[in-house]
Amino acid sequence: METLGRYEIRRELGRGGMGVVYRAYDPTLEREIAIKSVRLDGVDEEARASLEQRLSREAKAAARLQHPNIVAVYDFFRVEDRAYIVMEFVRGSMLDAMVAAGNRQNTESILRVLRQCASALDAAHKQGIVHRDIKPGNILIDESGHVKITDFGIARITSAGATETMSSGMGFTVGTLGYMAPEQIRGEAVDGKADQFSLGIVAYQLFTGVMPFEADTWIALSYKIIHDEPPVLVGKHPAVNAAMEIALKRSISKKPADRFESCTAFADALSTPVVAKEPRNWILVGAALAVVAAGLAWMYLMPKAASTPEVKPQAQAEMAYTPAPPAPAAPAPATTAIVEQPKTETIEFVRIPAGQFFMGSDTDTEDQRPKHMVRLTKPFEMAKTETTEKQWSEVMGGAAGSDLPKVNVSWREAQSFIGKLNQRGDGYTYRLPTEAEWEYAARGGGEQERPRNLDDVAWNSNNSGRTRQKAGTLAANGYGLHDMLGNVFEWTGDWLEEGYYANSPAANPQGGATGTMRLNRGGCFETQAMLISTAYRFADPPETRLPTLGFRAVREKR
Repeated sequence: METLGRYEIRRELGRGGMGVVYRAYDPTLEREIAIKSVRLDGVDEEARASLEQRLSREAKAAARLQHPNIVAVYDFFRVEDRAYIVMEFVRGSMLDAMVAAGNRQNTESILRVLRQCASALDAAHKQGIVHRDIKPGNILIDESGHVKITDFGIARITSAGATETMSSGMGFTVGTLGYMAPEQIRGEAVDGKADQFSLGIVAYQLFTGVMPFEADTWIALSYKIIHDEPPVLVGKHPAVNAAMEIALKRSISKKPADRFESCTAFADALSTPVVAKEPRNWILVGAALAVVAAGLAWMYLMPKAASTPEVKPQAQAEMAYTPAPPAPAAPAPATTAIVEQPKTETIEFVRIPAGQFFMGSDTDTEDQRPKHMVRLTKPFEMAKTETTEKQWSEVMGGAAGSDLPKVNVSWREAQSFIGKLNQRGDGYTYRLPTEAEWEYAARGGGEQERPRNLDDVAWNSNNSGRTRQKAGTLAANGYGLHDMLGNVFEWTGDWLEEGYYANSPAANPQGGATGTMRLNRGGCFETQAMLISTAYRFADPPETRLPTLGFRAVREKR
């Protein structure tokens, strides 16, 4: 068996002009690794020393980056005319495969990849490290669907505001031309905004299958990147809406100052849905006033949410867990009005016992860390299935619905549904689950983050035909709950607060005190099986309506 120092070479993974990448094994630490070799021969001694210094700098720069979406660097050494960088071995494939597959309608998967890339790049930029060669070939997707950015070999390090220039030779600019920012092509100083430009190109390619700038020669391509605007997307590419096109174009603006303040801000802008504002209909308002003038009874049947004023974030947080008291009794009108109570006969609830569990994950994305013990001190009841269209129509009124999960419902609209249930006065308090309650219930009394029989319990891209399925048609989990994973994402009551897991209460955590995003959980019918987990977290503004997003209620005895 061939060895390099203490490392055992297993096989070759890839080869390029500069060297070879090997799959190897470290018997001392008993782990698989990847080793990148770089040739140092064929150049004079001065050039060789400069190249070795650059590679050493690469290793030190990458080793400083401790992030779940960045390939870790473990070691650097030289043997004769070759230098070697020892790295984390990632089981999976390059993002090139996702581009080639052309699944551009799976917007959620694309956005998840871009969010993880953005998180990794922002972490590097905070340490003064710029990648300078972001492209699909340097973005890996592991077997669990997590992003791993590799090859910080041409990173430029800035320290205390000073720029440390790393020239690769006269007339040569590091990077891959089609993904390079204008300032990088011109050989100017670059910062994290250049990586954002490259990530914007990658996003453009994932959503459309084409590059925004294409030409037959490198001179013509350079000119287009520096001077031309990208083509219009809306109307030509179904996966791109107007808001997304604005975000994409801003990320690849010619001037760095015109781009987003961070890569994460860019990813967030891509994820922000276009919510159509309903115009005020003054004719209907006049008609309503006429009805009020005729009698007060009808007024008390109007949905409570229609007249609820906008509240501050803190007040919204309280709304998530403390239901509004019942409305004061209406004065008796001259003619007795029959007020129909919302029906919930078809909503079946399952008792979830009090208990404790390990929440989160230390092996997945940063927002799931750290894995920590949580105690739920009181039992509660959770709806057996996601709220269906039929259940929604029974409670909220409207046309008769189906047994499909109710989707395109915002967090605020879900709260209106909850408010209707609380008007029943049946001895229960209804609300959305906390994030901790949701994860505890989703685990079904077990410890596994991903069930072994996933396709038996979760509608996902493998078995759903990429469409919603009737609620409750797959097997239930250990608590008797259906579709906790897959089918549609589910709103929780919690605000998203950065770093909350590290400081959350050990008993009955209820999310951040304030925020701009509400957490949702569970995956959906379009989610790849490897991306479905009880620990995954997602968040959207409370006004968001998506065809993959629904909810279910919980209740407690008053």
